[in-house]
Amino acid sequence: MIQYEPPKGISPAVAATLRENGLCERAFASALVSLSVKRFLAIHQNNDRFIFKKLREPDDPLPPEESILLSTLFPGGLNTYEFDSIEYSRLCSAFMEFKEVLEGIVEPELISAHSPLWWVGIACSLMPIIPLAGSIVSIESISSLASLAYLGIWVLLGGSCLVAALHVWPATFRKLTSYFPWDDRPSRPLDPTDAIPVLLSASALCGFIFLAVLTSTEFAVLLGCLVLVNTVFRHSLESPTRAGRKVLDDLENFREFLARTGTDRLNRENQPGHSPLTFEKHTAFAVALDVEHTWGEEFVENLMSLFQLDEAYHRRPSTHALDYGPPELNIPRRR
Repeated sequence: MIQYEPPKGISPAVAATLRENGLCERAFASALVSLSVKRFLAIHQNNDRFIFKKLREPDDPLPPEESILLSTLFPGGLNTYEFDSIEYSRLCSAFMEFKEVLEGIVEPELISAHSPLWWVGIACSLMPIIPLAGSIVSIESISSLASLAYLGIWVLLGGSCLVAALHVWPATFRKLTSYFPWDDRPSRPLDPTDAIPVLLSASALCGFIFLAVLTSTEFAVLLGCLVLVNTVFRHSLESPTRAGRKVLDDLENFREFLARTGTDRLNRENQPGHSPLTFEKHTAFAVALDVEHTWGEEFVENLMSLFQLDEAYHRRPSTHALDYGPPELNIPRRR
């Protein structure tokens, strides 16, 4: 059944997070567009340059995630913010604050992480590893303790690189799939940041190979598989609650309305590389629900590329490093 308005009380950011099963990059982009729709923020793109301008102070209550986004992007009375693919620390700080607030909104009412199940899985994973590790290294002497610590370093190296690689591969993979004939998104040229998942994967492989040399191939393969399975299922276990599924159903009905009435026009009017002259009432939801496949989709992909390294290690950038230099983003062009 087609729904002509978004679910009551659901912001574009919450809608995007629900639809992306807890991921926040698209939600971040849709919140920025929502602020533009409400005339609190102007987004200017001139060729390869992005400039955010704060237009006015909120006179009505904003959704919490949009309010924290506005205050974090423009601290201390600043009204303009520019960033590029090298210097974007304030943007990343805003994303981390935004993500924390948004997760507090959707969890556990709309999305459940099912953490107890994941911890049970971790415990089950340790059951075969601990006896096997004990059979490899005896801890009766100081030298054995040193050997155990040495092995632990390689386990930590291989495991952390593998987990980080799994976090950053999706952004690069989305760029690669944009070249498939059946993908209607603008093509995304690869850049040096796309070497990050390759380097992390190679580092993880080297770590586990060296661990296999020190111990056994079976131990290294088993440990690598357990790290891989637990990392993948950590996100897979995050799923909508009963209330979240009800909201998702309403969002899909609303998405059908947007797709039928506005997709072609939005994709025709919003050209990649140039920010729209005007944002319409439901533009933020079009971005959140993956209906607009030109400028909005490009905007989401840019943010994913910027955040991929910070997301890999859950790094929180310093809030003291504010960017004022002229920005230069690598904005893709349509094929």
